[in-house]
Amino acid sequence: MKTQSKFAKLAILVLMGSLLPSVSTLANAKSDALAAIYTSAATVPTNIPGMHTYAEPPKGFNPVAATDVEQATYGFPPRPDKQANPGHYALWERAMQAARIRWNGELKSLPGGGQGMNQSSRSPLPEAVHPNASPAQVQTVNASGVMLFNKQTKWGKASFNNVYTEISVPVAELAFDYSGIGCSDVGFSQVNAAGIDAFSPTTEANNPAIVPNLQGGVVEEVSCEGNASYYAFAAWENPFTPVAAFAVNPGDTFYTEVLAFGPSTNASVFIEDMTTLTYNSYSISAPGIIGFSANWLVYRYCCDGPNPYGLFPLANTISTFFDYGAAENGNGAIFYPGSQASSTEILTMMDDGGDQETEIVNQGSSGYEGEHALYFQTVGCAYSGGCTP
Repeated sequence: MKTQSKFAKLAILVLMGSLLPSVSTLANAKSDALAAIYTSAATVPTNIPGMHTYAEPPKGFNPVAATDVEQATYGFPPRPDKQANPGHYALWERAMQAARIRWNGELKSLPGGGQGMNQSSRSPLPEAVHPNASPAQVQTVNASGVMLFNKQTKWGKASFNNVYTEISVPVAELAFDYSGIGCSDVGFSQVNAAGIDAFSPTTEANNPAIVPNLQGGVVEEVSCEGNASYYAFAAWENPFTPVAAFAVNPGDTFYTEVLAFGPSTNASVFIEDMTTLTYNSYSISAPGIIGFSANWLVYRYCCDGPNPYGLFPLANTISTFFDYGAAENGNGAIFYPGSQASSTEILTMMDDGGDQETEIVNQGSSGYEGEHALYFQTVGCAYSGGCTP
């Protein structure tokens, strides 16, 4: 194919590694060359500005057996190092084997787009608590989950450049004993996502909300009448643009891998329903990426909703399970949502008044599941009764 041939020329230049002075220089050159392919090969426009997808791979294409250049050309996540990161390789191989049906339908803009969270004149929630160099406990009005932070103030080798997870799509419904209080036209929502460069209340002053950036995952919507819809999801900041792709089903196993390539280049979000074998990969215009945070979050729609922070009500999903979660940086270091470092934040979502928990996360600390898995629970008024706006 002409497209593949075009990018193969770049691969030949990379493979001439004997002309380079060191192994690390070769690795960096190869990484930069592949990043350029992920950016330039996404030439298929979508109905959403700033968002493109990749050419359809040829019939019989096997992403597991494909070359690095072929994977980048068709938008599949790069092959992990099987020796250095066997866990990621096993997850990636399973996901690539299940990627059989490329979905190319029209994307749907979701509620809540805009310039991030609205600021409020109300007092912010309590500041983060750092007990004895353990992860900080942080309350937010819109998100629960785990965030890892590094000290990056600009893009570099220590920046988070790859975040991934598997998500079990939950059943979404109205709060038990819901009495119809505070239901808008949008209804109720929950987003389950992994991503890069979200801001927390401790990194954005006087804003008690999480401001998400580059994300991939699934979203659940519940109407005021209790009818639920489920979609694959991608989003990015500047301005905040959340979109829904193909439909998924409660109980499905979902995989997402989010790749950032640098502050002035596009990012790539791979989304796949491993149960239905449906997938696609999108190149997204994401200027200003730093890679200062990696996150695994459950959150509710923002930023033009009915409450004082511009949020919409949280759906009742009872519980949501993330597994095989991890993040990597440009140096090849691996980080986990079970991190117990002081630079880790464990988030609890509160109600609109900031006085009642509505979504909590259970984080482990040791063993494979302790490092990689997160268990979320809907509690309080989002679970029963319904929260007031």
